[in-house]
Amino acid sequence: MRLPPEAVFLDRQQSNSGEQKGDLSMKNAHERFGKLLYVRRTDKTATNIRVHLDAFVGEERGKAHLASIIGGDVEIGAIAAAFSNGDRFTVSDPSGAETVVSLGEKPLLFRGSIMLAGRKRPLRHLLACSQELADTSSDGKLLLVSNDDTFIWSSLVSHYGLPAPPDWGPWMISQLESQKRIHPLPGFGYPGVAITATRKQLLALLSRGLRSRSLCFPAQNGPVNWPEMRLRTRFA
Repeated sequence: MRLPPEAVFLDRQQSNSGEQKGDLSMKNAHERFGKLLYVRRTDKTATNIRVHLDAFVGEERGKAHLASIIGGDVEIGAIAAAFSNGDRFTVSDPSGAETVVSLGEKPLLFRGSIMLAGRKRPLRHLLACSQELADTSSDGKLLLVSNDDTFIWSSLVSHYGLPAPPDWGPWMISQLESQKRIHPLPGFGYPGVAITATRKQLLALLSRGLRSRSLCFPAQNGPVNWPEMRLRTRFA
């Protein structure tokens, strides 16, 4: 799973406010949020809902792949229904730039609650993922919600079943970057990327690296141990 449902308010590589990696301070926390606006009009009714947006990952041509929003019961219920219907909505990032997008058909929806001190009722949280982001069988394009090299390489190995150890990652990532196969995705909160390479192309790169001795097989046979990766809670 490339994004745990509970990973909504989690440590990120870098926020749009210029925050450095690993900084867990709460300075100007409100500046990290964007807005989501949903408008729907019929002959008899008009719906106009605006909620806070904690994170968003999209793509060109009006695609949305991840939206993390918070609000009240009524607002979250209406937005969840709109997402399920494939309705379009407007995203405003922390700088105020707007774009109209849709999550497409049958997005994955995860709901939760956030208890705040001094508030009688909890806030409701909704995390929505597109089918394309959640797809575990795609070949040729992999969407990720982190641009960390170790995360990218481990995701490629896991997704495509590549016979490769962790220390081959730096060379492989450098080759993918030189071939312009790693593309940053628009959004905020998470530095999303799209990797455009098929399993066959990745295996060809591995073969080239081994033939050129840029990559070497482990000196001993045995299990391959990957480094543990955790998402740290930002709002403790």
